[in-house]
Order: sequence, then structure tokens, then C-alpha cells
Amino acid sequence: MTVREIFRKNLKYYRKQNNLTQEELSEKIGLNPKYIADIESRSKFPSAETIDALAEALKIIPAQLFLEEGTPLTKAEFDKSSFAEHLVTRISSDIKSEIVQYLEKNL
Repeated sequence: MTVREIFRKNLKYYRKQNNLTQEELSEKIGLNPKYIADIESRSKFPSAETIDALAEALKIIPAQLFLEEGTPLTKAEFDKSSFAEHLVTRISSDIKSEIVQYLEKNL
């Protein structure tokens, strides 16, 4: 996932967590409501100053808009297929390690 995708998902997530529409958020930071829609739809990316203003309006630190783990991706737009693949890989690896340990102790 790209930085822009992470940012876009996080912006939408935190905006909704604050019960704000795109229009309400844009009013808080003095921007056109279409600009917020453009950011959330991937066609625009904000300046550093706008990122700071967005974070302040959303009552978060700017870095939260860029964090991939434990943010909207895993909470709101959960990809079941990718998660299942991740689990299968992780479980397979854990089982393999346990089998190897068992064989080393008992053979």
C-alpha cells in the first residue's frame, strides 16, 4: 500500500471518527469541500501545512495520518482475503517451527 493510500484511508477514518462530513472538515481548515473529496478519492495530495491543519482539526498528531498498522485499513476497510493469506502463512510458519523443534528433541 502506498503512502498516499494510507493517508487517504486514515483521513477518511479519522474524519468519520470525529463525526465530520467533508464539508465540515473543510470549513474547520478553511479549504474548499471539493479539495477534501479529492484527497479522499486519490486525485490530490495535501501540502505539509494542510496535513498539519487536518491533524489539528481531527485532534490527532500528523503522524497518525501515515500509520499503516492499526488504522482504518485494519479497522474499517478490512481485506479478508489478504488477512486470511497472512494468517495461513503465519500459522504454517509456526507449525513448521514446532515440528522441527519436536523432531530435534525426539529423534
